[in-house]
Amino acid sequence: MAFSIPVAMLVLGGCSANQAPAPPGKAVVQDSDAPGPAYFTQITESGARYSHNWVSRPCFSLELPGHQWVLQAATADYVLWRDNERVLKVYLADNRSTEFAVSGMTPEDTLRAFIGYELDYIKPRFTLHRSPAPLVNADRNGVWAHWLWEGREGRRAGVGTSTPADQKHRLATLWLDPWALSFDWATPDVEAPDGETADMAAVLDSLVFHPKCFTSMRTGETWGHTAADAARATAPPGGEVERKPEPHGPLRR
Repeated sequence: MAFSIPVAMLVLGGCSANQAPAPPGKAVVQDSDAPGPAYFTQITESGARYSHNWVSRPCFSLELPGHQWVLQAATADYVLWRDNERVLKVYLADNRSTEFAVSGMTPEDTLRAFIGYELDYIKPRFTLHRSPAPLVNADRNGVWAHWLWEGREGRRAGVGTSTPADQKHRLATLWLDPWALSFDWATPDVEAPDGETADMAAVLDSLVFHPKCFTSMRTGETWGHTAADAARATAPPGGEVERKPEPHGPLRR
């Protein structure tokens, strides 16, 4: 089955496609004269930790299980990874510019309006389209909508536009007034199960927000901080090293 990643991504996220670009390279950090990089990735034992640090955007980190994911793009409003034919896109949509929701809406109403806005953009690009009603729940990060869309027999949108391939997208969108933060897992396998997989749940469970964002490392900051020093610093009187929680432990569920 043919599958074009650029075509698949073109059909995603009607909201984020209309947003103005952010100033490149640096994030705005509170009470600091040393803003950090726009994003950074750390390799972990179980996969990779990605941290988003763009200007005027929510700062967050998440964990990708497994070492097979390849970063394809990282911008202020979306990040794209690929694992063979699977694609994961994390993208932000700003209600102040896209106006998918209006005054008086609850978080659930707002999420349903966002999904409607996205589907208005997606549906005309396919002859056959399926999107069941979303499931809404809440956790310590806020209110989520879990939703799905599937498109078959894609249509050309205009001269010079490729025909979208058959594709299925399973999404989770979090409302962070005024932002909608979406996790979109895409695959050309339209026969794949509709439900959330263990890998998807792990990524959502790992999501952590950092209100003060990240600052640049200062020269000499890590001088003398070896693994042995860290172990001695956390050892209780009996000599056994106390296990500390991961600095970016999950907040969800």
